[in-house]
Amino acid sequence: MSTDKLSVDFLDPAACRFTVSDNGFLLLTLAGENRGRVLLRRCYPFVYEDEYISVHDLEDKEIGILRDLKELDGDGRKLAEHHLTERYYCPTVSSVKSIKERMGNFYFETVIDGIDKNFTVKDISRNMRLRPDDSLLIFDADGNRYNIPGYSKIDRKSKRLLEPYLY
Repeated sequence: MSTDKLSVDFLDPAACRFTVSDNGFLLLTLAGENRGRVLLRRCYPFVYEDEYISVHDLEDKEIGILRDLKELDGDGRKLAEHHLTERYYCPTVSSVKSIKERMGNFYFETVIDGIDKNFTVKDISRNMRLRPDDSLLIFDADGNRYNIPGYSKIDRKSKRLLEPYLY
């Protein structure tokens, strides 16, 4: 039996200083120690967008968790928010024009911001999630996310195309 215990290291926001490298990578200085390039991940991306932010080094080792981005200084908060916005970019689908299945892949023709956008979804039953807030999340084959807010209010044709895949 393992004696390992779950431990959570919360970071002191006052000890965190985020900057950006010349190449645009997010860097962390923690309590005066240069921790280098870091990646930020939302522990609860759909519920607490600005809370419980996990900070990882490039070897995917967790450095710690920030309880709330609001506790960071102004510049650090802006940099962290920018990093998370890029990482969790999720365009809004306004309508679905068609869904075609070929050899287990589903090819979506959609409209996003008034522009036709096509993407492919593999394992459609696992990559479409109707959420309690009435939004539908779709994950494509490349790991991108798409959102349909107010799924119950989407146009009839889009709903008719999507419903067979919502299990």
